[in-house]
Amino acid sequence: MNQHMKNKENENENKNKNENKNEIDKVVDEGKAEVVDEGKAGVIGDDKVVGEGEGEGKAEVVGEGKGDGEVVKQIGIRKKIRNYIVNKNVESIKRSGIPLDLACLFIKIIHFRMPFDIMLMAYFSSPFVSLCLWITVMSIFSCFILLDGCVLSVIEYKLTGNSLNVMDIFLWLFGYDIHYKNRYNATIIAAIIYLLLFFSLVWNKGGVTYDNFNKLLYYGTFSYFTKWISL
Repeated sequence: MNQHMKNKENENENKNKNENKNEIDKVVDEGKAEVVDEGKAGVIGDDKVVGEGEGEGKAEVVGEGKGDGEVVKQIGIRKKIRNYIVNKNVESIKRSGIPLDLACLFIKIIHFRMPFDIMLMAYFSSPFVSLCLWITVMSIFSCFILLDGCVLSVIEYKLTGNSLNVMDIFLWLFGYDIHYKNRYNATIIAAIIYLLLFFSLVWNKGGVTYDNFNKLLYYGTFSYFTKWISL
């Protein structure tokens, strides 16, 4: 009888231990799941911008798993500068009272026409002016690289949420899928072709000369100020 009672107590004790162990394992598994979910949310759900800006506004994850599943995020200096420019322009447009869809359409028209209009201006202008226009276009392309994307495209998206982009036309014509990576790559390829064609135009007009570069440095360094001061 005593032996039977002792065996029953041992069974109950083992059963309680197993239940406690299962509860502990369950708590640990839930904790892990929460950490994974928080980490995913921190990486994926972060300042997404569609259009050419899709993915451009994502914060760069520089550390993860710090502390209790905390994901440390830091936005790069290039994106900070671009976001500052975008936000200031969007705020100015909203304060102006212009309907946002109308403002977005106006920006899209300028965005699409600008490269062709600048090249047309270079064709009908003097060799020196065409050289200045080519350098201006080079500066715009440099801003695209340095700011990791097109400022105008992000402004267009922030105004209306419309993800249509000027590069979508060319992607559609050549049968490519329309998404951020293809848009970015297509922009780089189109810009290189455009700059080469623009440079050949300036070269044929006689704009690439020592005198024009010397004149460009003269105006670019504000050397003419000394002439005014001496007067």
